[in-house]
Amino acid sequence: VLKEELQVGDEIAMKLGDVGLTYRGQFLPVKEMVFITAGDGVIPAIDQVRTVLPEGVSSVQLASVLWCCKDTKDFDIADKELETEYKKYPSKLAVTCVDDDFQGSDMKDNEDIVESVPDFLPGIMAIVAGPRSFRAKAKKYLSTRGYPSDTICVME
Repeated sequence: VLKEELQVGDEIAMKLGDVGLTYRGQFLPVKEMVFITAGDGVIPAIDQVRTVLPEGVSSVQLASVLWCCKDTKDFDIADKELETEYKKYPSKLAVTCVDDDFQGSDMKDNEDIVESVPDFLPGIMAIVAGPRSFRAKAKKYLSTRGYPSDTICVME
């Protein structure tokens, strides 16, 4: 619907489901959040960034959003909202956009991803959102970077 039926300037309203982030890891406090998203999976990531980055509302000191799309025009879904958040928190938010859908490749083969996703350290929480096949690849990639499964939240 977003790609085919809406025109530039059209407005839509979206209500997120009752999906919340639950950190099950042992490494508290969470000081850094790494979001690995694809397509419209960036929408809940932006919502979480807005929630955790304002001064004094959480222990999170740094967030990074990796947003993957198979076509650069797909970034139009939420690029303005993500840019707005980056301008509010330029020292606390890192954003990387990658035009790849990873259907035939692994994330470890993309230099932009390797550079933008840190190896696991205690205090980092990873959040994965996007299509099912992407979520599986992202979770597998995070495990190769040392992330214990209980520090990865998968938003379905």
